[in-house]
Amino acid sequence: MRVGGVSCLTGRREADWARYLGVARRRRHLGGVLLLLDGDVPPTGQRVFCPGEVGRDFSRRAREAGAGVLFSVASVFAMQEYESWLIGGIEGRAGRQLPDGRPGIMAGTQAPLQDIEQTIRGAKGWVGRHMESGTYKETTDQVQLTRLLIEDLGPLRQRGLSSFSRLERALRQLVDGIRSGTHVVTPVVAEGES
Repeated sequence: MRVGGVSCLTGRREADWARYLGVARRRRHLGGVLLLLDGDVPPTGQRVFCPGEVGRDFSRRAREAGAGVLFSVASVFAMQEYESWLIGGIEGRAGRQLPDGRPGIMAGTQAPLQDIEQTIRGAKGWVGRHMESGTYKETTDQVQLTRLLIEDLGPLRQRGLSSFSRLERALRQLVDGIRSGTHVVTPVVAEGES
């Protein structure tokens, strides 16, 4: 399901998270739900985006909707944007055609040396400037670049992007929960934390 951004599940729209979980819960054999959002826009009332704080809020509200008992839930935020992960593994994709046959990333493109998660704003624009076509269209290019990326995640893992590491950890937690029959909600909310 496409849920929009963080702001579509917080503030006045906070109840929508429970509604989405209710829809998911009606699916047969539901084992788990992965919430994957860009982590670049703070929820209403916050000055800075804090993935741990926002994630624990989603976990608390997921538990109220039956997560951890009836199904598992993991919340992950790509910092700053999903495209930051594409940039992190760009060297292995440069000069290659996209799986659908279109030209992809320009040959010789390299990711910036600085911390991509903290310094690159407008990652979609950065990717677009390095596409052979000169533009990046999320609706058509994101899945194609992702298919190239998952062929070899080694370079992205070596970048040490904390949000991508969190995604891999969350997926392992969901799979382990499904295999063991013990539902999880992650990130974990400490007892007494509201």
